[in-house]
Amino acid sequence: MQLSKKAITIVIGIATVALIGLSVLQVQNLRSSLKTNKQIFLQKVDLAASQIAHEFVTSTYYANELNKSASRVQQINQLNDAETDALMTSIIDPIFDANGIDLAYEYAVYMHKPEREGFSFVMGDDGSSLDFELKNCTNPQERGHGWANLTCSSGGNMHLALFFPGQDAYVFAQSRGALMLSIVFIVLLIGSFAYTLIVIRKQKRLSSIKNDFINNLTHEFKTPIASISLATSMLKNGDQKLEEHKKTNYLNLIDLESKRLEGQVDKVLQIAMIDSGNFTLEKQHLDVHEVINQVLESVKLMVGKRNGNISLQLNASKSEVFADRTHLLNIIYNLIDNALKYTTNEPEIAISTADHPQGIEISIKDNGIGIGEEIQSYIFDKFYRAESGNIQNAKGFGLGLSYVKKIIEEHKGSIALQSKLDQGSEFRLYFPFS
Repeated sequence: MQLSKKAITIVIGIATVALIGLSVLQVQNLRSSLKTNKQIFLQKVDLAASQIAHEFVTSTYYANELNKSASRVQQINQLNDAETDALMTSIIDPIFDANGIDLAYEYAVYMHKPEREGFSFVMGDDGSSLDFELKNCTNPQERGHGWANLTCSSGGNMHLALFFPGQDAYVFAQSRGALMLSIVFIVLLIGSFAYTLIVIRKQKRLSSIKNDFINNLTHEFKTPIASISLATSMLKNGDQKLEEHKKTNYLNLIDLESKRLEGQVDKVLQIAMIDSGNFTLEKQHLDVHEVINQVLESVKLMVGKRNGNISLQLNASKSEVFADRTHLLNIIYNLIDNALKYTTNEPEIAISTADHPQGIEISIKDNGIGIGEEIQSYIFDKFYRAESGNIQNAKGFGLGLSYVKKIIEEHKGSIALQSKLDQGSEFRLYFPFS
């Protein structure tokens, strides 16, 4: 089943919405998990705070000592003293250990007087981080810290507040495992979705290329077959006294079109053989300049018919490479053939060679219609042919440049392109000496 462009867009849209929805739900679940862990932590702190308060309620010693400490601290105008700190930590630490609270804490004692609203700081740890207005500290969700009523008197009652500077990090750490898994799953989802999009786009493009290839293949095969069929029919049904020169023309036409058809079949078979890996290069020591001249002899007639010209600048001082003659001939021929095929004016082709530290560089430059930058990365793909401009006027399978690139890479060489629309193209080939 082949999806239309509209159907693909709809599927991608639905998948995108679903992915965003899942990501939002996951984020909400994480926030809910953090909130739940914070509430659980505060419940543990509240339980510990109630146990601390119980120690003061059941022991008049602790209550008296706290009142004395508060008076002493206020008299000397400081936040705390060693005796107070030792008293509070001797009560708080064992209870925290018993409740599994292993987080660093700070404490403060606040006074609430019946005639006043709110609470005033009396003593405790660093007042800069603890001194804030306290009005309603009975709801853990509102206060975010431990709270206990330590003493009650007609003059006022004292309250203990327990603060945890690292509370947010601690709560976050409790959800770290779930968070990491969520991030991994979200990344996997996004990665899978992106990969799926790439595959869909690639398959769509390959489908389009395949259809173009089949259409071109049909045309390229149908034309010579029709010519052969027509010539054969004329020979079979013609007059017995058919002029000799006409017979010769028909036979030449059959021979020419048969070779043309054979050449088209060979192109398809060559690329199929290369893709399958069932081929070997028959390398030998070759003179690149001699190969170029041999190709020029075979294309001289085609260039002449177009009133074109091929200029040579064979400047490489060392031109011998270890390569396959047949494939090297095909590479040069294919590039010259492309230059002729995609030039609308009288073709001007410049072929040059130059020395390279490890081999030889061959340049084939034309004055053709050029290749746009947006498609230059695709032209070496198998079956690819440009979909705009005058390129479609030239028939072919889209196999030539793919074949050229594969063969050059099999020789451990490389190919590069420089081109602009309406300014021609230049292919630079590099072949190593060995």
